[in-house]
Amino acid sequence: PTSPHVVVRCAHNTLDVSLDVSLDEAVDRALDGVALERGEDTPPAAAASSSSSAAHDLCALEREWRSAGYDLNARWALMKRLWTLETSRAGLSLDEWNLGWHSAKSYVGITYMYDDRGDIFVSKYLCLDPEFDNAIGCLRHELAHALAGPTSADHGTGFRAACETLDVPAAWRSATTGAFYSRPAVQMMWAKHDVQETLRGGKFATLPELLYEKTIWSAPVNGERTVYTDDETNTTIDAFQMYALVCAAEEEEAQRQNAS
Repeated sequence: PTSPHVVVRCAHNTLDVSLDVSLDEAVDRALDGVALERGEDTPPAAAASSSSSAAHDLCALEREWRSAGYDLNARWALMKRLWTLETSRAGLSLDEWNLGWHSAKSYVGITYMYDDRGDIFVSKYLCLDPEFDNAIGCLRHELAHALAGPTSADHGTGFRAACETLDVPAAWRSATTGAFYSRPAVQMMWAKHDVQETLRGGKFATLPELLYEKTIWSAPVNGERTVYTDDETNTTIDAFQMYALVCAAEEEEAQRQNAS
C-alpha cells in the first residue's frame, strides 16, 4: 500500500464562474504561460496553431456539455476528454496523473500526491453541473496543486503561481467551503438523479466503482492506496490500470459478439 504525501481539497462559494476575457484569449494566455514556465522557445506560428486548436476543443466540449443535459454517463465522458486536454495543457503526463470521481458533498475536487505522481478526484455532482466553466475551474485548481507540488496544500505562493500559469478562474483559486452544494434548483436535480440512480442499482450504476475515490484510497489522511497483485506473475497494478484492462476485455468481447 502507498500512503499519500499530501491531500488537498477544493470547494468553492462562487457558482457561476465566468472568465473576464473571451475563451480564445484565455486559452492563448494560458498556453503562453505554460510555454514560458517551461522555458520553451515555441515558434509563433506553432504556438498560434496550438492555441487555436485548444480553444476550438474547449468550445466544442462546452457545446456538448450543454447538449448532454443531466446525463451523467455522457457528462463523465466529456469530463475525461476535458481532463486529457487540461492535463496536457498543464504539461503533466497522463501516465503519472489519474482522474477518478467521488460522491461527497463537502468538497468538489481532491488531489492525492505520492511518489511524484497523483490521483485527482472530482465530484459526480460537478459532472452534473449546468455550468461548464465550473468543470474547467475545478480541474485547473487541482492541476495547479499538481504543478506546485505537495507544499501547495496551504494554497500559498507556489499554488498561486501555478494558478496564474494555468489561468485558473479567480473564483476557483479559493479553498473555502461555500455554496456549491447549496443551490436549491440544482439540489433538486441532484436529488432526482440520486433517486433514479438508486433505482437502477446504486451509486455505481453509472460511474465505474474502480475509479471511485474510496475504492482507491482508504482515507484522505494517512490512507492506503489499493493495488491488485496477480499471484501467478506477481505483477502489481493499481485500480486505474485494472479499469483499463476491464474496459479492454469488454471491448474485445463486444467485438467478438458482433463478429459472430
